[in-house]
Amino acid sequence: MKSFFYFMILGVLFTQCGSKNKDDEIPVVPVNIYLDLNINSSVPLNIIGGYLYITGGNKGIIVFHNFDDSYSAIERTCSYHPYDSCNLITMDISGLVLKCGKYTGSNFTNCCGSAFSIEGYVSKSPATLPLRMYTVLKSSNQLHITN
Repeated sequence: MKSFFYFMILGVLFTQCGSKNKDDEIPVVPVNIYLDLNINSSVPLNIIGGYLYITGGNKGIIVFHNFDDSYSAIERTCSYHPYDSCNLITMDISGLVLKCGKYTGSNFTNCCGSAFSIEGYVSKSPATLPLRMYTVLKSSNQLHITN
């Protein structure tokens, strides 16, 4: 009987070791957005390397025109404490890094200090989880962004 309880305790401990911190999971919301590349507000996406902030997702989405002429979309909610009010992913002025915080004019206000690659991978902690990516399909001059 003692060994049964030891195995139960070990089982509980091992299942807890691999669990993620629920506080760092970006909430899932439905995304189904059509974006017309012919309208004036989408002009930055007509240039390779361009990006655009759009509404949708949790705290918004950044859409990129990648260097291989494809498009990608990434959630603006940081994966480190996504429920914090200051938690917002913003493109760095270099155009090469995503940072947690926001710009007011040219002044950046840091939130958690995390940074991410354009592909959404963590490049600077405290974040340990990547950003949420959305599926982007291009048909003619329209992008369809979904999850």
